[in-house]
This record gives sequence, C-alpha cells and structure tokens, in this order.
Amino acid sequence: MKNIIILTSILLLLLACRPNKQRNISNAEYIELAFDSIEFYSIHKNTYNFDSLKGCILTQINDSTKREVVIELLNYAIDEVDIHSYILTKDQYKNLETGKAQPDKYTFQGEMIDGKYALLTLDGFQGVDSISSDNYADSLQRLILHLHKKKPIGWIVDLRNNPGGWQYPMIAGIGPLLGEGILAYQVNRDGKIENEYSYAKPNENGILTRQIELIDSVVIFIEKLPIVVLIGNNTGSAGELLTLCFLDNPNTILLGTPTYGVPTGISGFFMPDSTMICVTSSVFKNRNMKGNGKAIQPNIYESDNTKILLRAYKWIDDNR
Repeated sequence: MKNIIILTSILLLLLACRPNKQRNISNAEYIELAFDSIEFYSIHKNTYNFDSLKGCILTQINDSTKREVVIELLNYAIDEVDIHSYILTKDQYKNLETGKAQPDKYTFQGEMIDGKYALLTLDGFQGVDSISSDNYADSLQRLILHLHKKKPIGWIVDLRNNPGGWQYPMIAGIGPLLGEGILAYQVNRDGKIENEYSYAKPNENGILTRQIELIDSVVIFIEKLPIVVLIGNNTGSAGELLTLCFLDNPNTILLGTPTYGVPTGISGFFMPDSTMICVTSSVFKNRNMKGNGKAIQPNIYESDNTKILLRAYKWIDDNR
C-alpha cells in the first residue's frame, strides 16, 4: 500500500514549500537542512526523537556517499516517523504538475444497476495540474447528473480502490452528493484548524456559492437519497478524506472494512536539488470533528466482496 499512496494527499505542496537556493552543500549539511524542515512540519514534532534519527543517518554517510543513497536513507527515516510521509524526485513532482502522473484522466465509472441503484466508482486522482483537475471534476459531476436523471432510489459510492491523490477535484466532482456546508477539517498537531473542506456554502446573503474553483456551477440535490459508501483497506489518504466527508451525512452509511489508516495531510518542502520531502503534518476530521488519523471504521462491516453490493442494495431498499 505504501507504493500505492506514495503520490497521495499533496495538500500544501505549493503553499508550504520553503525554498532554499543553496546548491553545493555537503551530505551532512543536506541531512541537517532536511531534518530542520521535517521536524518543523511533522505532526509528531512533540513526540518523536528526531535528533536520534538524524544521528543514525549521519553515522551511515560521509562526503563520498552518493546523494541518491542519502535521499534513500532520508526516505527510510521519514517512513519510520510516519508511514504517510514520502519523498518525490524532481521528475516525479514534474509529472504531477504536468498531468503525466496519471495517464488515465478519468479514474471513475458510473452505471445504473437494475434500473434502481446508481453505482459510482472513484479510484483516486494523481496530479495537481489545473487542466486535468478541471476536466476530472467537470466530467465526474456530469456523470453524476446523468445518473441522477435516471431517477435512482439510492446511490452507492465505491471508494474501496481509492488510494487518494489530489482531493479537490474529487470533492468538487462528487459535490452534488456531499451537499452544502463544511464537510471536513484539517487539524494540526496543536489542535488548530488549518483548512476546511466544502463543496458549496451559503454566503452572507444566503446565496449558495462554490468553494472549489473546478466546476462551472454548483449543483445540490434537494432530495437526499440513501447513500452507501463502500470502503476497505485500499481506501487511503485523500480517499479517506472523502470517506470522512460522507461520514455523518444524512441517510448515509459506510459499508465494508476499515480503511488503510492514513487520513492525514501532507506538507512538502523542496531541497536544494529540487527533491521534495513530504511530511505528515495534520489530521483530517469530519464536519463533527470525528477522526484521529487512524483507520476509519465502517458502520456496517462486510469483508465478503460477493455480498457487499447485495448488502448495499438492501440498505438502500430499507432506508428509502
């Protein structure tokens, strides 16, 4: 799963980056510089012995150690601190910026089942470029509106293979099902709210306005049909943020098995060689401040994939 989520939850990569123009620095200075920011951002700053971890790396390197080895040791180190932290090479980050990280631009599907149930599958979105994000959000919303016109009696949102990625296009696209108001929060190690997530909120004049600039117009479904959100061990990172956005929604349940367990936000900073170190810096919580940075538990447990849809159908039938 680590490989699956390695490019996920890039929340503050552009805002939190602290540029450093130093170029020719020793390996020891590189480690010192890295740990300065790792500790600064880490949600574990007050509970982890970063000096000990840094010292362990410094004993394994010298001036002749290849920089690639140094970065690999750093990657092991931040993974030791928190499994959701990771390192992006210059090329990996460039792929995110240019949309090349995800060749398949539309990792979602939708269909009507038995003419009654609208099934929507979201498998995550890797990338931070505006064009791909706009297309993803707009196309996902159009698909939802298309299914809505077929008059389903309930919705099934399958997040079981959603490892995360760039959360904003997913929230914008699925917004008509999420509804208005604050959906989730991002809380730092001191308990301070750093960010809030909304698809749409009423402004001071009571007019509904969009909160994510990736859609042409705000669409809210007046009728709150039953919604079953399918989750599992491959639901991670921003996929877990989506899960929290649905948690406590009216007439909505989570069905499946516990999520992977990294519903956390990331802060990233560039090193002098354009390597980006991404550090777990916050915890996602739902609109009622539920969430502890650990696996999200389903309302109804079901591990048998041959039965999970049948249970979803039944729950919708019973809660129409």
